[in-house]
Amino acid sequence: MDGETPAQKAARLAAAAAALAAKTAADAAAKAAAIAAAAA
Repeated sequence: MDGETPAQKAARLAAAAAALAAKTAADAAAKAAAIAAAAA
């Protein structure tokens, strides 16, 4: 990533953070669905 501008670096970090947040939310939703199914 040589020659990467600070703006490009920030955008890449933001994209990585968004992907991690989406994965975390999906994992939490799947866990909640499994608990609801077990309780039903």
